Amino acid sequence: IVGALKKVRDTVEKLNPDVFFPIEVRVVQEDDAWLSPFYKRPSASLAVHRYFEEPFEAFFKTVEPIYQPLEGRPHWGKLHSLTHKTLANRYPRWQDFNEIRRELDPQGIMLNPHLREIFGHG
Repeated sequence: IVGALKKVRDTVEKLNPDVFFPIEVRVVQEDDAWLSPFYKRPSASLAVHRYFEEPFEAFFKTVEPIYQPLEGRPHWGKLHSLTHKTLANRYPRWQDFNEIRRELDPQGIMLNPHLREIFGHG
């Protein structure tokens, strides 16, 4: 994670100097929550953020490729650019959760546009 952190820091300083949010780094024990980024594996978390009223897409597209070789699991409820297919491959219980979610909310009433996309509810 140290190498990824250095790359993120350098990228932010070079290409996105206007970003004022800190980079968040945490070490987390594994847990058993199906949609936890830390499901069944101790992990390190490296996160970047943008102020909610500012555009995030370009910033995330600059930083996310640094993360991809590590095959991390972003917090599914937060904004990112990963697809339904990628998340389903990275979260071992993704399909199990999504089946229960569809059963309990077949119309997708509880989904916002981001969640519709990542859960493949269209």
